[in-house]
Amino acid sequence: MKDKVEIKIDGKELIVPSSATILDVANEIGIYIPTLCHNDALKPYASCRMCLVEIYTNGRKRIVTACNYKVENGLEVYTT
Repeated sequence: MKDKVEIKIDGKELIVPSSATILDVANEIGIYIPTLCHNDALKPYASCRMCLVEIYTNGRKRIVTACNYKVENGLEVYTT
């Protein structure tokens, strides 16, 4: 299961591909994260900052852009 990671988004425990972004996973499970500059035809560059979410990882809390932040094992994401 090297190519999969365990994460939580808004309390939902998930096993997802390690190549996914937070936005990819949220969209797949029906959690809406607003975006402005995101376009599937372009590489994410997070310029508008509209997709900010709060994460907890390695005992640390941060605010990151969901469109370009890759998921990692043990990641907890809060979208509200």
